[in-house]
Amino acid sequence: MNTKPSPDKVALNYINPKPPSVAPPIYDGESYDDLVPATLDLAERARLCVNALTETTDPDYDDEMYWIIDLLAREPAMYHSVDDHVQAKFLQALPLDRTACGSTQNLDVEHRLMQTYLKMQGPDGLLYIPIKGRPWALPDEPNPWAIDPLPTGDHWCSMCPTGRALGGFCVYALKDPDGPWADAARRLARGLMNFCIVDGDVAYLPGLAAEPGKTVPRPAAPPRGIRAAYNGWVAEGLAKCARTLGDHEAGEMAARLMRYVLRDSGYFGPKGEFNCEFPDGADHDIHFHAHTCQILAALEAVQATGDRELLALARKAYDYAVPQGETLVGFFPEWLDYKGGHYGEGQVSSEICEVADMIAAALKLSLLGDDKWDDVDRWVRNQFSECQLTDTGWLTDGHLQHADRQHAPLPAAGGGAPEYGTTDRVIERAVGSFSGWPSANDFVQGHGWSIMHCCTGNATRAVYYVWQQILTHTDGKLTVNLLLNRASQWADVHSHIPFRGRVDVKVKQPLDLNIRLPEWAQPEDARCTVDDKPRDLTFEGRHAQIGPLKAGQTVTLTFPMPERTDRVIIEKRPYTIIRRGNEVVWIDPPGTNCPLYQRGHYRQAETMWKSVRRFVPVAEIPWC
Repeated sequence: MNTKPSPDKVALNYINPKPPSVAPPIYDGESYDDLVPATLDLAERARLCVNALTETTDPDYDDEMYWIIDLLAREPAMYHSVDDHVQAKFLQALPLDRTACGSTQNLDVEHRLMQTYLKMQGPDGLLYIPIKGRPWALPDEPNPWAIDPLPTGDHWCSMCPTGRALGGFCVYALKDPDGPWADAARRLARGLMNFCIVDGDVAYLPGLAAEPGKTVPRPAAPPRGIRAAYNGWVAEGLAKCARTLGDHEAGEMAARLMRYVLRDSGYFGPKGEFNCEFPDGADHDIHFHAHTCQILAALEAVQATGDRELLALARKAYDYAVPQGETLVGFFPEWLDYKGGHYGEGQVSSEICEVADMIAAALKLSLLGDDKWDDVDRWVRNQFSECQLTDTGWLTDGHLQHADRQHAPLPAAGGGAPEYGTTDRVIERAVGSFSGWPSANDFVQGHGWSIMHCCTGNATRAVYYVWQQILTHTDGKLTVNLLLNRASQWADVHSHIPFRGRVDVKVKQPLDLNIRLPEWAQPEDARCTVDDKPRDLTFEGRHAQIGPLKAGQTVTLTFPMPERTDRVIIEKRPYTIIRRGNEVVWIDPPGTNCPLYQRGHYRQAETMWKSVRRFVPVAEIPWC
């Protein structure tokens, strides 16, 4: 692997070298040891996320991420690229995941990142990335997916990650109300809104980048295709600012931006269908994630403003997106109508970016009254959770034929050999990251790149989204929405699924309890005990009404656990899968690099247990 070691610590030239002081992050809560079923546990997954978010960074460049991780290279490596700016996603995900799990790993890295982002805030509120000292900071040639024309000065603002960074500022404003974050977030929101062009009830970005003190001219026509889609990144941040800090103007601008994308830009059709990235060119491929992040941003704007027209547009787009993938496992293709050659005969990989988007959109629709909980349950248990790097034995057990990147830099992915990177402890540092290009049965499709951290940034945030919404507590009523393991201040949930059809709820304070049954469990088959004594059940839809409970009581809900075999087509290839409940426990044909769904132990129908360190935060961050 042609990698250049980082030089000694580089002093980068930030636009604001003396930002407000930042207090070190604190994550208060109660920790205790517990014995829980050895089933999917998103708090434990969040703990792994913290490893990925803080270890795959470069201490010589103020903890800047290495965007690509190449696990299949003869010597695994990770390296920098212009796409490092998607680290703005990490700024939002890291405090959320720590809240779920309580991990204190590398708190110093998080503190430095907080300081770095404030150093990037210019007088106009926007965030400017330093160029000098970072030779990968801009590509040699304009990329139609990125910035065109290229900036020429010492600093530049990339609008997309800046929108995501605004969400990160808002997280820290909630955690530290007396710190600099609320003011920084409002200034950033103003800077983004000042950049937007308003035209009636819509708005759009005149360009994708800005430089300090330079005006971006109004384009001759509003943007189309992928350039219109960049609205979503900015709109999502503005909507977060509206929801967390009460900035109603930011919420209205978010709605205008998304109204343009979903209704007027042509990027979506009248039935929510996805249209191509470059409508004026010969390339008519359709990028799935570029569309799903618009759905998610639109729903954020709906939550901020209550805009019913926007909600209807987002629902149509979501309903179009679902059948484009395989809904039993949550595989969504990276491209629709792909005509290129380097993936094989039309087959393409997935991107965990879009899987995370679809899960988050399903959660938001459910919270807005459109029940998509079973979509969330299926996709989280399968493609999403299987594509987090939790085990590394497959990299060292000898079965892989590692790629020689000296002769084939990036087969099946395109691009050139990495120039600036590291081979230091790459495998262990990558644990907790998410696959960039998985197939339906393998962590890595083919022999290309393994991980791109834009997917890690989206997925690590989605881990918190789902963890938070496993249960909801309002006015003394606790609702268990998803039958997954979860600790909380109100009750701890122990899920035996898919070993057995059983969930235990250990109550910590007086409350009324209801539990939503998944789609495969029939209400008439459910049985309930409280402290081992039978309790009659009533149902409202799929929700079992358990009724009032006291602190210290334990509720056990049981139901049959079905096992079924399905034959499916996933990205033009036939597979046979066996599922227990919604969880895939076997797939044929198996993968070759890191085979997914190695879950035969679940079929023994007897619960296995594990010891974990539980964490219950003093306050959860209301984020989904």
